[in-house]
Amino acid sequence: MNNFVQRAITGLSFAAVMILAILLNPWSFIAIFFLISTLGLFEFYKLVKSDHTHPQVLSGVVFAQILFLIFTWANWNHSGFEWMLIVIPMVASIFIFELYRKKEHPFQNIAITITGMIYLTLPVLLMIKIAFGLTPGDQVSYHGGVIMGCIFLIWASDTGAYMIGSKIGKHRLFERISPKKSWEGFFGGMLVAIFAAWVDSIWFPVLSLMEWMIISVIVVTTGTLGDLVESMLKRSIGVKDSGNILPGHGGILDRFDAVLISMPFVFFYLFLIGKFA
Repeated sequence: MNNFVQRAITGLSFAAVMILAILLNPWSFIAIFFLISTLGLFEFYKLVKSDHTHPQVLSGVVFAQILFLIFTWANWNHSGFEWMLIVIPMVASIFIFELYRKKEHPFQNIAITITGMIYLTLPVLLMIKIAFGLTPGDQVSYHGGVIMGCIFLIWASDTGAYMIGSKIGKHRLFERISPKKSWEGFFGGMLVAIFAAWVDSIWFPVLSLMEWMIISVIVVTTGTLGDLVESMLKRSIGVKDSGNILPGHGGILDRFDAVLISMPFVFFYLFLIGKFA
């Protein structure tokens, strides 16, 4: 099987699973993002582990899973978030655990462990808040369509950037990190994403056309930077892909790099315009 066919099959299968899981029901949404956040965190810790860096893989992943489950329960039931205060002893525990590991560069290990949780877990928690905490004036308690709409914008942007950038891209966007990205591709992706925002406003009318268009600009801009951030990570450790879980497409971080950085900005925009109770 050649690489193009492999990439096509993997890409279509991945897209189908994501669409079905997000739009089917809240349970499938929770399951897919629990899996993504867990596998992604394992992948991140495996990437950054070296002779000089030894993140606390078990404690980092288990603490992230606990936060995910508590945050999901609180949002789904519209309950108080007092239990989220568990993050305080969790962070303190990471410092204490390092005392007993007898590894070199202990504070580097602590920093990488916590960074992984911020990079992988926090954006997923914000997606949960959007899906279960959005209050646009109706009685619907689950708005996974908004998350699907944002991911659709990223896919549209990636497609537009590749098609236009590969044809007429001449001016490098950030050559030090990603030599192939161009300004022409960036603005091409932006135009396609703005059109996709119109589609989103029809498919997911919980947000207006103007709100979707603003989100498209946010997603394309910060998502592109998220792609560059992940490229910076891979360049710093000398790898081409973050993993091989998705044949022809790399790892979890390769597929969700734009989502991880863009979702905090989308969340903050929705907060600013009063979409949360």
